[in-house]
Amino acid sequence: MATDRQKSHDQLGAAGITSTTILAPNQVVTGVRGTGGEQVVLTGTSVAGSVSTGLVYVGPLSPTQPDGIHLLPPVFPGQTVTASTYYGPDTSVFNPSIGEGNVRLVGSYQYSESDVRNHGMLYQGPPTGGGTWTQIDVPSSAVGGKIVANTIAHSTMGDLVVGNYDLQGQPASGNAFIYDIARKTWTIFNFGSTDNLTTAYGIWQNGVGSSSYVIVGGTRDGAGLNKGFVVNYNAGTQAFSNLKLYSFMDRPTLMTHFEGITATPAGFNLAGGSSGSLALFASITVNADGSFSDATWIPYAVPGSLLTTGNSIYENVMMGIYALSGTKGVQSYVATFD
Repeated sequence: MATDRQKSHDQLGAAGITSTTILAPNQVVTGVRGTGGEQVVLTGTSVAGSVSTGLVYVGPLSPTQPDGIHLLPPVFPGQTVTASTYYGPDTSVFNPSIGEGNVRLVGSYQYSESDVRNHGMLYQGPPTGGGTWTQIDVPSSAVGGKIVANTIAHSTMGDLVVGNYDLQGQPASGNAFIYDIARKTWTIFNFGSTDNLTTAYGIWQNGVGSSSYVIVGGTRDGAGLNKGFVVNYNAGTQAFSNLKLYSFMDRPTLMTHFEGITATPAGFNLAGGSSGSLALFASITVNADGSFSDATWIPYAVPGSLLTTGNSIYENVMMGIYALSGTKGVQSYVATFD
């Protein structure tokens, strides 16, 4: 494995980057949200053999403390849960209704009594367990009566959950959804079509209690390659606006996908990935009319790694996983961009 403290510079030479390993080997970080002071909540999965179990961590971002790591398999009456992963958390700092000390987690899980592979889920309560569990599967009524094969909830903030679904018996039918927790309503993405392989991975609420959100992910640009997208969403009117597509390094030949978003004074920092094995850190600003600027890109790979992913972002700190040649499994990291 890599050393605990590694330093590198992005390929453009424009920024200093310091990276540090976090969590234990084969504990995959997927999401983050601040919880006050120097504390954060991380979500992910712990992989042991062929079994994945949802993981939540509460504590300092770096170094992570072993006693802050909690394995939290879902509990649903009458269901034998066989696998689970959390993708995105929220905390009372951003959503006071959650309750101080509690977390809201979304993700997916599998259980042996089901014919469907992945079910969406929501947990709210203490990070150690004992809270409430809710299955959130895209209903057939939301997709024109078709049968939904999989639902994966990727992130949550405010009253919204974003994620993805696909349809039974229809290859390449993946699309994104928004679930309104309070209203129990569904919004299906349609950027000119519902067949664009659109994914929704990250969400940011523009202020506590606001109906204004920004959502990021990826979508196919017509018949072309997938591009990263950033779009405004109004929860009150269920309307999208200011959709902007991005190609990594502004090169349309590179597939691009955004996986995390965090606010900055001028706009947003984004985490994601592209063709090959690099993670990407992107910064954008918000224009006066609510539209989004072009991106400033910083590619990143953990030194010596065969693969580095950009799974989530907190302020100017990106996180994901990496794999090294000659080793088994993966390791999570955080990289701070100066």
